[in-house]
Amino acid sequence: MTAAFARPAPVHLWIYNHPFHGISDQIEFFLSILRQHGHNVTAGRRPSSEALNVVIENFSGATTQTLIDFCKTKAKRVSVIMTEHLDFVGDEITIHGAPLWSDNDYMHPAAQLARIQGLMECACHIRGFLVLGDLPELRNMQSMMPGIPVRTLPFPKLSAPPPPPSWRELPADLVFTGVVTSYRAELLKELGASMTVATPNGFIPRKARDLFSQTGRLVLNLPQRPDWRWLSLMRIIAALRCGRATVSLGTQDTSQIAACCVQLDLREPDWVAQLRELTERPGEIFAREFDDYHNMAEAFSRDYAFPRDFFEAWAVTEL
Repeated sequence: MTAAFARPAPVHLWIYNHPFHGISDQIEFFLSILRQHGHNVTAGRRPSSEALNVVIENFSGATTQTLIDFCKTKAKRVSVIMTEHLDFVGDEITIHGAPLWSDNDYMHPAAQLARIQGLMECACHIRGFLVLGDLPELRNMQSMMPGIPVRTLPFPKLSAPPPPPSWRELPADLVFTGVVTSYRAELLKELGASMTVATPNGFIPRKARDLFSQTGRLVLNLPQRPDWRWLSLMRIIAALRCGRATVSLGTQDTSQIAACCVQLDLREPDWVAQLRELTERPGEIFAREFDDYHNMAEAFSRDYAFPRDFFEAWAVTEL
């Protein structure tokens, strides 16, 4: 490393192709882990000529060209934070565990294809793919897009928030803040028959979302559809940041974040009773999940150290 880069290189998160409220948790994760490793990191709607630029995957025709024009004009490349479960299995591209053009009410097939096409059009301007924690897996990604490394950013440390004055006086047993698909609506209706479940009307800003989550004893993680196998890593971390534990219904995820979340099997006849019992112990469950998160994060960072070498090598070619 040259003397010019004795300190970690400045990094800029360029969020031009997303509404801020849709990626606030990813932004928080990214800024936190880079700052915890000494980087001067910023975020904004415009790219930076004086920093290493990172974007979050979500390309359309217009946003793809914006990225290409910047990279060509400034002789720079970007790294891309991957957020969707995109894999290359048996010579076939899958997204969210299903073949392209699979119909669902979470992401329209045309949107799936547009995102992948945009990513490929930008390939020669991509320095690397970044994964926040261990999800998405991006299985065989380097076979689909050779020459672009996939690097992992470990989990950031979290600050413990103060507990509520009284768990008993909170207005809701459960809170869910995700997009309500048809399957999620069925689960929410079933839960509402015996417990108080709070859901906002559509997307709300991160700070408002966190305040909303604090009105309940537990945060819910609900799969988008019955065969959805992943936990929402960002939802679980966001809940921990605002002092709430997460309970997931109908998932059997074995990713790292599973260590910090109770998963209930909907095939068990008494799963509603199990959930109701958990709402009686929210403080105890939060304390356990918060500790489990940091134990998991510490162990994970031993296997996947912060990729300082990646940022150093990138800085040598651009700054």
